Amino acid sequence: MTKPKHFFLLVTLLVSSVIFSQPNEETVKSKIGAVLENYFKLDREAIHIHVNKSTFLSEETIWYQGYIVNRKTTKPFYTSNVFVLLFDENGKQLSEKLVFADNGVFSGQIKLDPNLDSGNYYIQVYTNWMNNFTENESTLVKVNIINPDQGIRNTKKIVKETLKIYLNPEGKNLISGVSTTIGIQVKDCNNNTPINLEATIQNSKGEALQTVKLNNFGFGKFFTIPTTEVLKVVVKYEDKIIENNMPSANLIGVAIEASSFMLENKTTIKVKTNKSSFNSLQSSGLNLVIHQDQNYIVQPLNINPNDLEQIIVVNNTDLNPGINTIRIIDNELRQWSGRQIYISPIAKNNYDVIKNNQQEDTIKLAAFSNAANNMISISVLPTETKSIDDNNSIIAGLTINPYIKTTLLNSNYYLNDLNRLKYYELDLALLNQESLKYDWEYMKLQPPTADYSFDIGINLKGTMANPLKSKSFHKVKLVSSKEFIMASADVTENGTFEFQNLLLTDSTYVNLSLHKLPNFEYVDAKLAIQIVNRKKPYNKAFTGLNKENCNSENDTIKTVNLDLPDFKEKIIQLQEVVSKNKKKQLRYNKILSNRMLRGHKIDSTNNFSSILNFIEANGFKVDRTIGKINIYTRLPGVAQLPTPIVYIDNRQLYFDYQELEFIKMDELDEIYINSLAIVPSINNNLGIIRIYTKKQQNAYSKKPNPNSFFVKDAFSKSSTFQNLDYAGASSNGFNNFGIISWFTKTISDSNGNFTFDILDYNKKNCKIIIEGMTTDGQIFHEEKVAQLQ
Repeated sequence: MTKPKHFFLLVTLLVSSVIFSQPNEETVKSKIGAVLENYFKLDREAIHIHVNKSTFLSEETIWYQGYIVNRKTTKPFYTSNVFVLLFDENGKQLSEKLVFADNGVFSGQIKLDPNLDSGNYYIQVYTNWMNNFTENESTLVKVNIINPDQGIRNTKKIVKETLKIYLNPEGKNLISGVSTTIGIQVKDCNNNTPINLEATIQNSKGEALQTVKLNNFGFGKFFTIPTTEVLKVVVKYEDKIIENNMPSANLIGVAIEASSFMLENKTTIKVKTNKSSFNSLQSSGLNLVIHQDQNYIVQPLNINPNDLEQIIVVNNTDLNPGINTIRIIDNELRQWSGRQIYISPIAKNNYDVIKNNQQEDTIKLAAFSNAANNMISISVLPTETKSIDDNNSIIAGLTINPYIKTTLLNSNYYLNDLNRLKYYELDLALLNQESLKYDWEYMKLQPPTADYSFDIGINLKGTMANPLKSKSFHKVKLVSSKEFIMASADVTENGTFEFQNLLLTDSTYVNLSLHKLPNFEYVDAKLAIQIVNRKKPYNKAFTGLNKENCNSENDTIKTVNLDLPDFKEKIIQLQEVVSKNKKKQLRYNKILSNRMLRGHKIDSTNNFSSILNFIEANGFKVDRTIGKINIYTRLPGVAQLPTPIVYIDNRQLYFDYQELEFIKMDELDEIYINSLAIVPSINNNLGIIRIYTKKQQNAYSKKPNPNSFFVKDAFSKSSTFQNLDYAGASSNGFNNFGIISWFTKTISDSNGNFTFDILDYNKKNCKIIIEGMTTDGQIFHEEKVAQLQ
């Protein structure tokens, strides 16, 4: 939603008789707003994946959980079809999977090839819908893989010959005679930076004017007033001297200077120009625009010709959490300057983790939060681990990376325990972005169109071998006993039929049969089907980051002496989240549509007298009137409550839930329920209830069917985390690169709490990384050390 447009304006000096002319102010605002609204009219997804660690041995498996939000609402998105690919650094695709997402969450694994070379690899995540946009909206996550036979490749070694200085004026321009901040970045071809660098600004005579100490990420900045004299920036590293000349200044233009952290909870923006620019631009007028996608603020500027600058102070609460783009746009819709700032989201979620108890070789941990029904992923590692880096935080993944051209490096350093110093360093990184991701000139001309589909589920299209008379009086029935799916499709006059939005896992058999209406009589026919929406390559595919002449065998590939873990034979240990009251194993929890619902086994420990009481105790309101029962999702402060989708043995109930009154709890096997589950529908449904009775029969697979088809390459199968069996957990190798456990598809209870079990590796403590998202889109990243002994 559009933020309020409340500004506190501080103008250094106003001369009312001479200001920039702003005719038709509302017309200009509407034109600028139209550009933004049109360009961001189509929904855009932001995707983050949490991997269990970032360094893997080639014989291990990468485990991950992904989170998807709608950038317009910042709430979990109902995307279901997500593609997850693995590339090497040269852009060679090594694996590709279609993964099912539900309620904005998906999970999976990538089994690595033991023969992979040591080095950097990249996971790319995208949807077919992202093909509609000119910008690359996919997610790219770097992981490091170690082949034990090759050792560890030192990807952090500086390639000295490729070091360069990059200069980035604030606002992306230099104006003659106007003081400007110049960002400095030093990096090599692998984006690595030496530490303890100093940059010297020299004049044309080689005299030092300023010295700037760069931070450990190679960033710095300095202030200058551009003139006709050519300045250069010089950096010395070992015996190498690196130089870069300052870009030439423009005679006409507008500069900006922005800070979102110097004043508490306020952003200050200083707009500056020179006398020549004032005279040239006086008739065209200038506007300050701050936006995040389609949410925008437009404010006309009034610059005093005697001072030629204006300071605007904006409340951070009037801006959007995350990246905001500042632009100076004139009345003719020309951009003169651009800059990005970061507004930190207000933290509303926090987890504490403690040891609850221990039984033999299993330790039970309990996590406590102040928010209910969180969707969570958890990585448990040795505290000395070297298997994680600082580049993959859900905060950056959903509030920063979608809005900048290249993934923010070292995001955890900036965002964990964010303070003013780290805010300053994060702003340095944004200042040194070489260009804005969204180009204003292109935005004016080319709003995206929905040429690529927003896929939900698997679509099967079929044909019949023999012609039929009166095809419109026939239907094809599809049954999948594995996925508990039964659907029917009309037969067209061309003898074709199509099933849409099916939730089928890879390597699933489906049975087809032809039936004649009105009595649904079986008709002997030969049918054939194929998946029609499976292969959806990304039109901005990853081409690799390994630059020519970047890696030298003698200089950049070395074996670093770090111990690696040893494994016994591949004995598998199963780890999973367990509920506080241990119950019998759930039967239907691997069905795709149940993955992000809370499963309940109904047995003698259940103390609810009726199913309606059970539903009422799990986030729903039940209205009982004579002859009619209605169910609503509880939402505080909402007058018109939404209704959930209710299924009994995969049969959906419509309009009325009267039959639930006659179902006894002892007739039920399992219930899967989530009052805040997102339901893509035109009826604005919210919440899902799936009821399975003990009497359910799977009669559809009892006898062979000639029209039985093996569906290959559908949604990848869901697996429970499987850890390799370590030869010893006390070794340096295990402490460096081992993993204790990994948990996905975890949902906290109505009090915000959950428990999980880990194997006892005889550790005094462990490092726990928790990431997740609430049902209203709040995101959190927690790193804790839990005491185990």
